[in-house]
Amino acid sequence: MSLKTNTMAHARNRQLQNTLNDLIQQARENEKKQALYETLGFEIIGASSPEALLELVLTKTTARCQLDKIVLCLIDHHQDIKRLFFNHDDEVRTLYENRLAVLDNVKDTGFIDSLTRKPLLGTEALKKYRWMIADIKTRSLFKSAAYLPLMRGNRIIGALLLLSHNSNRFPQDAGTLFLQKLSIMAAVAIENCLNQQRIKEISYQDVLTGVYNRRYFDLRFKDEIARSLRWRDDLVCMFLDVDYFKKINDTYGHQTGDQVLTCIANLIKSQVRACDIVARYGGEEFVAALPATSLQHAHEIAERLRQTVQSTVHYFQDKPFYVTISIGMANFKSLDMLKLQDRPNSEEIAAALLDKADKALYQAKANGRNQIVVHTSDINNP
Repeated sequence: MSLKTNTMAHARNRQLQNTLNDLIQQARENEKKQALYETLGFEIIGASSPEALLELVLTKTTARCQLDKIVLCLIDHHQDIKRLFFNHDDEVRTLYENRLAVLDNVKDTGFIDSLTRKPLLGTEALKKYRWMIADIKTRSLFKSAAYLPLMRGNRIIGALLLLSHNSNRFPQDAGTLFLQKLSIMAAVAIENCLNQQRIKEISYQDVLTGVYNRRYFDLRFKDEIARSLRWRDDLVCMFLDVDYFKKINDTYGHQTGDQVLTCIANLIKSQVRACDIVARYGGEEFVAALPATSLQHAHEIAERLRQTVQSTVHYFQDKPFYVTISIGMANFKSLDMLKLQDRPNSEEIAAALLDKADKALYQAKANGRNQIVVHTSDINNP
């Protein structure tokens, strides 16, 4: 064999060896990718709450996959996705709202129709789905994107948009197998988590009026108090009672009484914010917690509500009648225990605040009803 032929053979062997080494390296990288995406997928499926799911999908996946941002887009068929994910929690809303694009299934049909059922990579994905990042201030820094549809059977429920500052991160001809597996698991997790949250909300609702029940209020009230302690915000608790409700039942019947309670519940909800907690506490008594609200502002809300209730007409056999409510209020910052304890307990504070609001309600009824009383130190035990 000539020297030239021998040299060429060695060159081909080196080339083959380099190709083999590249293939082995690629295989190892693919194994690492597969392990990473499978681990992420199983963690996402195991998310115990909507908040935990958002953290896994939008924060941990971003960090582990070395991305610059992930946006989750969902089609809101039930008009409840933001409520289920944020659960009246302003901190979670502030953290994730610009990364969660919620599409109204009626108003946003144009955006919904643009959601393709196949992945799309590169600058084309970034251009086509730029509307998903319209609320992100740093959107001009993104140079490449991966669009992944979220499918359940043949139905598209939304999409993931993976974003990078690197223009070469998602080449258009790259394979999407690992990404598609992740999006499949994310779609399953999102649908299951939202459905579980819907079932949980049903168990927290008062069957008659549709507002929350006492069990849910007690849970959320402690959370809001803990948040008020952290942020040193005020929080107002209101007890609301329908005046002479027994007389309404005796005069017009229990069915009409139920209609009155439902109407009152709707009027209360119409006067408060989405982040406020309204619940039926028992019988004809309702309770509302207004976080991050001053006592003066809460009093204005209560007065508007009192006037709205007394001016709302009800009917029994085509004959009109009117009802009124009494309201007792107490605010978080007025509690003496906050000044006396170094580390106030949320449960003790909740009990104290409810007790003071209840005493104020008792005073409002003792004073003649159809009025608002704010708890002061001179209101004694009934």
